[in-house]
Amino acid sequence: MNCRRCNGLMGPVSLLDPLHETGKLWTVAWQCVNCGEIVDSLILQNRENLPPPLIGHARLKKFNPVSRSSSKRNSS
Repeated sequence: MNCRRCNGLMGPVSLLDPLHETGKLWTVAWQCVNCGEIVDSLILQNRENLPPPLIGHARLKKFNPVSRSSSKRNSS
């Protein structure tokens, strides 16, 4: 298996989920030996259920740039 992030080699790892309702749950995941990306069944399920991107709905930067000449006038 290859990593989706860096195309490196993925190896199996055992992870402990202490927040599981039983108190402890061991699960098997895959971890990249190059970049450290961890993928398990829940991560893959969440990636499949992503909403479509909102094209054209980006936040606009709202700021008023301060010119150097106006800041010098206000400070004197």
